[in-house]
Amino acid sequence: MSRDTEDLLRKVLSDLAASVPDGSATSYREEQARWRRREYRRRCVVAVLVLLIVAVVCAIGLMTLSHASPDTHVVFDNTAPAA
Repeated sequence: MSRDTEDLLRKVLSDLAASVPDGSATSYREEQARWRRREYRRRCVVAVLVLLIVAVVCAIGLMTLSHASPDTHVVFDNTAPAA
């Protein structure tokens, strides 16, 4: 790379760096706090949804078992198998 190219590149990059607005010292912390709040809210929503789904599935299972007839749904049969 020639000396002129290096100087031109250095000047362009310094002009570009100067054109970037100077953020406050706390802007990173503020954005990080906002991101953490969003992440916490997202995790809470997912936890509530999981608990709700488990509760609904358990309720459906209990309703199904309570309406079942004990005569038609035999899980264990004490009769000996035919030999």
